[in-house]
Amino acid sequence: MTSVPKPLKFLSPLYEDMLKAYESQSGELKERFADTISVVGMVAGENEESHDALKYCLVGSRRNLVSWGHEYLRCLAGQIGSEYETLIEKDENVDDIIGLVDQIIPEFIDHNEEPEAVDLLLEVEKLSKLKDFTNNRNFARVCLYLLSCAPYAADTEEMTLTYQVTFDIYRKHKKYPEALRVAQKMNNMMLVRELMEECQDKVTLKQMAIMLGRQRNPFESEDEDL
Repeated sequence: MTSVPKPLKFLSPLYEDMLKAYESQSGELKERFADTISVVGMVAGENEESHDALKYCLVGSRRNLVSWGHEYLRCLAGQIGSEYETLIEKDENVDDIIGLVDQIIPEFIDHNEEPEAVDLLLEVEKLSKLKDFTNNRNFARVCLYLLSCAPYAADTEEMTLTYQVTFDIYRKHKKYPEALRVAQKMNNMMLVRELMEECQDKVTLKQMAIMLGRQRNPFESEDEDL
């Protein structure tokens, strides 16, 4: 038990009493109390399907989630997927869930947990947001994981979106050959043309021309060097 954080170690046995006390609170105190219950509920919930951590997080302040620790964020991420699906089936608003996702994703990205970030965005159908969170340090790992996920997409639409996001990230970081390879996977010659026109480096352009030639993808250019 020495590795268990002290708040969880000593408050877990009092979890049921905390739930009862919560009902008698009001205002800001009730919100802050919900935050504490959410963290304790991560380990003291009735069962894995209770989703107490997420339930009380949503009725709490929803501020500074990062301050509660990385394992807490991972717990929330694990519960968000099934809760999102339930809300969609009931045709209920999911804005609160998406708000939590927007706080969790940057933390995952900053701590080299790109797969968890991608999986979470896939579960809440917001993969297109991923581009905004990438930088020169992490984009390569993000794209590699996206490319490994694409063949296992649930349907053609999800697979196309996965490739499109990968293409956008490579293009954002001016990795034109890699972006071209993804465009060819999508068989999208319009994107191919945009890349060829956007790239200004002659050596890179020749490399891309060779890539197109190997795949026998026709591309006409007025540049005699190509």
